[in-house]
Amino acid sequence: MKWLKDLDSFLEDRGIFYLREETLAPHTTIKIGGRALRTLYPAREDELISLLTYLESKEIPWYVVGGGSNLLVSDEGYQGVVIMLKNLRGIEELSCGEQLRVKALSGTKINEILRFCYHKGYSGFEFLAGVPATLGGAIRMNAGAFGKSTSFLVRKIKLYREGRVWERESKEEMWSYRSFKEEGVILSAELEFPKQEREVISAQLKEIWEKRRLTQPVSERTFGSVFKNPPCCYAGALIEQVELKGYKIGKAKISEKHANFIVNEGGARAKEVIELMQFAQKKVWETFRIYLEPEVKFLGITYEA
Repeated sequence: MKWLKDLDSFLEDRGIFYLREETLAPHTTIKIGGRALRTLYPAREDELISLLTYLESKEIPWYVVGGGSNLLVSDEGYQGVVIMLKNLRGIEELSCGEQLRVKALSGTKINEILRFCYHKGYSGFEFLAGVPATLGGAIRMNAGAFGKSTSFLVRKIKLYREGRVWERESKEEMWSYRSFKEEGVILSAELEFPKQEREVISAQLKEIWEKRRLTQPVSERTFGSVFKNPPCCYAGALIEQVELKGYKIGKAKISEKHANFIVNEGGARAKEVIELMQFAQKKVWETFRIYLEPEVKFLGITYEA
């Protein structure tokens, strides 16, 4: 493919690190997925913007990956370019008082932001403690747990789309359950955290981690929640009620601990995960007439319920 050679020249001219034909499975929390034609590792915001501008201008297919949770990659991989944000990290303190305001790049891990705030005596992201998410991914998914969501903390978002960079003040109408509605690649965001005693934060972290440990398969290979909770109830409870806890297809298994998690027992294929998801949807629909909408995102996969 000519565009691959041209892309390689573009990357080498600008000193942007990249790999050819890299397997994507290690970059996902469920450890499933084939190769991408190229994986790119921008380390600065201007590098990411120049990459996106180039890829759009050449009509090259691309996909952005943060922490690799909430993602299922095709066994055949992706016939395009994957932009890895794990090197695009950094936290800047903007103001400090009763509220701590920071700006963080989209590849910054949520747990890094949590630690930064903890050491300064501020709280906020405890509800996502232990979740392997980046800020950009948490915003895009409006990640949440225990009745709290990322949207509660975001004040301003910087985005890129079709050659344009702009900032938006966060407003309620931009968010919905497990979604940030604005289109574009998230470059960075400003967040605000309330002051809190470190002892109180430590107690909250301990409580949340214990809840997660007791109710979720935190030590196993999963991509997080499989389905969004429908308005009426919990997806995991519905799957449990149709007696699918522990149900397996190949090496993919519905967790015995929490039915809204699929576990890779070792060597599971994306195809097996898809079949398991579709079977759970079918059983829940037949029993309750409730449609379970996937929360996980797909790369190189056309998902049909």
